[in-house]
Amino acid sequence: MASEQGLTGRVLRMRDDAFARLGRRAPGFTVTQVTDFTPAQDARIARQVRGTVAVPSYLTGDGGPGTRLPDGPPSGTLAADFVCNLPRSASATAPAHLSLYGHGLLGSPTEIDAGNVKDMAQAYDFLFCATSWIGLAAADVPYVASVWSDLSRFPSVPDRLQQSFLNFLFLGRAMIAPGGFAANPAFRDAAGRSLLDRAGGLHYDGNSQGGINGGALTAIAQDWTRSVLGVPAMNYSTLLQRSVDFAPFQQLLDRSYPDARDQQVIFALLQMLWDRGEADGYAQHLTGNPLPGTPAHQVLMHVAFGDHQVSPAAAQVEARTIGARIHEPALAPGWSDEVVPYWGIPPIGHYPYRGSAFVVWNSGLAYAPPPTNLAPAGPQYGSDPHEFPRAQPGAQRQKATFLLTGKASDVCPAGPCP
Repeated sequence: MASEQGLTGRVLRMRDDAFARLGRRAPGFTVTQVTDFTPAQDARIARQVRGTVAVPSYLTGDGGPGTRLPDGPPSGTLAADFVCNLPRSASATAPAHLSLYGHGLLGSPTEIDAGNVKDMAQAYDFLFCATSWIGLAAADVPYVASVWSDLSRFPSVPDRLQQSFLNFLFLGRAMIAPGGFAANPAFRDAAGRSLLDRAGGLHYDGNSQGGINGGALTAIAQDWTRSVLGVPAMNYSTLLQRSVDFAPFQQLLDRSYPDARDQQVIFALLQMLWDRGEADGYAQHLTGNPLPGTPAHQVLMHVAFGDHQVSPAAAQVEARTIGARIHEPALAPGWSDEVVPYWGIPPIGHYPYRGSAFVVWNSGLAYAPPPTNLAPAGPQYGSDPHEFPRAQPGAQRQKATFLLTGKASDVCPAGPCP
């Protein structure tokens, strides 16, 4: 078993060193593009702001794909990209709540342009800002593909993911610090008044990879205490073979490492490095038993029943690890094929509930996934419900209430969700 120091020590050293250098100042940032939308162009988002945040880089070289994390001081400064969407509902008298957003697998910060994110931003007055999960972002696709043909290249992936945690933390600090985003004209109205609610603090919302990596990020976060993890899980070595997303990479792996027995050893060995860059290495500190210099956190997990991309079984492991309680009934009778559905996850006793919660959302169009290391591929498993929870008005209402008040509300009082 890896030690706490072995799993989290490097990231904590980077975090503490970087913020000690920063002090009470806002990180340096550059606004590169401001786009104002008319209501006809976008009924929900009034302005999009793009730019970069200056973050100490602990990676070798230019910090790009293939670079590593040697022990030592920063090697330079990395310009972490960001995209922020200011909702039309924000005003000087109703400034926007502040939340980071974590994008999905091999994606980009522009995922905040998705309809569900815009809906929540406008309905609940949230400014969502996102940066890239370097290591597993869109720009990493060629390198990640090459990894499965030559696994000696893999260590760069979790190394860069650890740097991405620091990038998110610095973006968050820029959002809330005096002299940060709120002082920039890009985040002010025509009269020069701030449109950001710094006093309300910072929050986190992420989906898919943003839910997986968001668990690790939240465990080391000092500037917020509540996070929503959408369609999340932990332990990529479990996730890979149970995800339809891994199919093209599996083909590459089969060519270079064709023995299925070797592959099982490979997944286990990779996980020993991946633990430092995803929730698996941090879950025991995510809610109770916080890491040094870190507050305790609350987490709301939204899980899609029958998810084709992120294994719900791995989400259950995370829920049990962090002590989350489950909304019951989680499913209507006859849906689950588990002997004891959601074994080991205690029910939420009453609402509103203060604590970490686990809510299952059933699209009604997917079926229970295979109980083995197989992806739910094929028509017998129905339609992929991966994006279903985040699109539900009730889920968005529950998320907003949780982030702003710390209370999990009952948005499915008649039974399962929805």
